[in-house]
Order: sequence, then structure tokens, then C-alpha cells
Amino acid sequence: MAQNIQTIDVADLIETQKANWYRISIVVWACAIMAFEGYDMQVLAYAAPSIIKAWHVNKATFGQVFGLGLFGYMLGATLLGHLGDRFGRKKSIIGGCLWFGAFTFATGYAATLPALFVLRFIAGIGLGVSIPNTIALAAEYSSLRVRATTIGAMFIGYNIGGALGGPIAAKYVPTLGWPILFHVGGIAPIILAVTLVFTLPESIRFLALKQNRPDRVAAIVAKLVPHQAIVPGTRFVLHEEIHGGLPVKNLFTEGRAMMTSLLWLAFAMSLVGHYFLTSWLPTVLSSSGVSMAHAVMAAAVFQIGGSCGNLIVTRFLDKRGTIAIAGAFALATPLTVLIGFTGASDALLMVVVFLAGACILGGQVGLNAVSGTVYPTYIRSTGAGWAFGVGRIGSIIGPVIGGYLINVLPTSSLFICAAIPMLLCAAAAYFLGRAPVTASARQAPVLS
Repeated sequence: MAQNIQTIDVADLIETQKANWYRISIVVWACAIMAFEGYDMQVLAYAAPSIIKAWHVNKATFGQVFGLGLFGYMLGATLLGHLGDRFGRKKSIIGGCLWFGAFTFATGYAATLPALFVLRFIAGIGLGVSIPNTIALAAEYSSLRVRATTIGAMFIGYNIGGALGGPIAAKYVPTLGWPILFHVGGIAPIILAVTLVFTLPESIRFLALKQNRPDRVAAIVAKLVPHQAIVPGTRFVLHEEIHGGLPVKNLFTEGRAMMTSLLWLAFAMSLVGHYFLTSWLPTVLSSSGVSMAHAVMAAAVFQIGGSCGNLIVTRFLDKRGTIAIAGAFALATPLTVLIGFTGASDALLMVVVFLAGACILGGQVGLNAVSGTVYPTYIRSTGAGWAFGVGRIGSIIGPVIGGYLINVLPTSSLFICAAIPMLLCAAAAYFLGRAPVTASARQAPVLS
């Protein structure tokens, strides 16, 4: 008589079981990964004033350095982000960390502008691989009820990392020079990558979908749900469809075309304004009468504000849908304008920058959460990667335009220009919440 084979749906385990220390540890590791990625994404902004002064570089020309690094990120996210859907999230994350860590460290030895161009471009490719896959991994170990909130918590690490460059720059650059920023940002992710080889699990959803390593799935299930009985021959499944063809093509099938288009537009507009601000904020403030120490600390406060905004926006995202993102960017619009009218009042400047960071970075993390939750497992890394990659068109344009406008506009007008894409993003996020979606995967109801 044939014996019944035990079948376990791994998605049901994640949805029905309370989070234990093992799932929490995955989020903690994801936070650590994002901290080093956030530091690397912002490190050039903290180094820029010192490099421009030391090398006597035109600000408009230096804007191209920001843009080229983000162009590398775009290529990594779009052309290589799918590696996580093919080879696994863990391998892609570790490989990306080693890649951007090595080239960030090498940037500290750049002696010419062309060398800086090349090294930041190559480092950006590694970031483009690791960030979308980290989002996918965190999403796949989270239940629907708190998936966006989990990604928001994870991005607190990103904001902390982005903020760390401020205190490090203020304390060590005057004595050790700007290369110290890149040396710190290079060594740390390499050490982390080696640690992750032994501590970070592969996505259980990815493994169940591939159906080639039941032993690895069983080992993870034993840690996720210690009381779950697992008999020899147990089948681990994930009830999601898999479609062939180019992964990016599947982002526009089954009713996802409008959703994907609006998500890409929202990403691009938010990142135009985001990187316009974060790339040039220390330089613009120091040029308008704010001391260099306070200028770099303002950039750090912007990131700290984002840490608070992350949890607020993503919590509302889990409960109310993308109207939370639209509201955040709608509030960010007047706050961005107000930065240009605070003058040299340090207290008022820090308050406004903090609130602007909460809305802008909180809204951006909300978009990140959407990109990591609305696509099924078989194209989740591809969906997040392309949203990040296409969005980076905006992040490339933002600092380049800012570099040119700095030379022709007063400070107040610069921040008015930075606010325009925030308003456009609010509109795109509003209509994103009303886009028809046909989904075959288990997804967070963030578009309802």
C-alpha cells in the first residue's frame, strides 16, 4: 500500500507562524547589509566638498561623478538583478557586497577625476545587485500583514549607514583626509560578506520554488518552526506559477503593465529629487553660509529623519495602501522648498531637514517595499531590480542637473526645483494605488 507523502507549503508556514528569533535574525542581517549599502550610496556626498576643494574641480563637472556611480547602480540592478531569481538571493547579496566593498576601498586611492569616475561606476554595479536581492530576501521571510513594515525596519539600517558618513567626515576628514571615508566604506562590507557566508540563509520560498535542495529547505524549516514534524521524503512546495521567457517581460503580463509603469515613474521622480538633495546638500549649505561641520551634520540628520519616516510610512502602507506614499511625497514638497529659506539658523534648518528626510526617505522606502511585494517569487528580484534600475535614471539626472543649477540659481530657487519631482512622485503613487493588478503570487495588499 502506497504511503502518503507529507507536503508542506512554506508560504503557509511563514504566514501562520509567529516570528521567532531566527526570522528576526534574518531581518537584523538585512539591516546590517543595508547599513553598509546606505553608507556607500552617500559617501561621495560627504567627500565631495573636500575633493572639490583639494582638486579645484568645477561643481558641474563633479556632478557627473555622482551620476556615473548611479549609472553603474542602474546597470547592476537591471542587467544583473535577475541573478537572484536564477542563482539565489544569498549568492547575489554576498557577491554584490564583495564587489562594491572592494571598489569602494580602491576609491580612496583615486588621484584623478577619471579614476574617480571609473571606480564609482564599478562600485555602483555591485550595489545594484545586492540591494534588490536584500529586499527580496526580507520580503520572502515576512508575512503579508507586516511585509512592508519589515522592509521599512530593514531600511533603518540603510539610513543609519547613510547618516554615519556625516560624523565620520566631520571628525576624521580634517586630519586624515577624504580617503578615510572610502576605506571605512570598503573594508566593512567585505568583512560582512564573509560573515554572511555562514549566517545568512537562502530564501526558503526560492528554494521551494526551485525544488532542487529539499535538505536545505528542511534545515531552514526546522529553525523557522522547531515544533514542525518533518518525515523523510517530505515535499516542500510553494503554490505559485512559474512562467518562461524573459523575466522582465513578465513584469508586464497578467495585468501588471500599468502597475509596473507607474511604479517605475514614481521611482524615477522620487530619486530625481532625492539625489538632487542628498548629493549636493552639504555643498549647497556650506556655500550659503552654514559651517562645513553643520552642513555635513544636516545631511546626516536628513538620513536620521528617514529612519523615523521608514516605519511610519511602511506601517501605513501595510494598512492603507499606496496613499501613504502619495501623502509622504505631498508633504515633502513644501518641506523641501522650506530648506532653502531657513537661512543660517541651525536649529530651524535641522528640524526642517529632519522632517523632509522623514517624508522623502520614508516615501522612497515605501516604494522599495512595493517593488519587493507586488511581484511573485519567480520574478521578485527582477521586479525589484528593474524598479530600482529604471528609478536610477532619476538618480543620475538629479545630481547632474543639480551640479549645473548650483552655478546659476540662488539657494532658495535650487530647493524649489528639487521639490517639483516630489510633487510628480506623489501623483504617480496616488494613481499606482488605483492600477488594476492581476497577481498569481501571495502578495502584500499594498495596492488596495
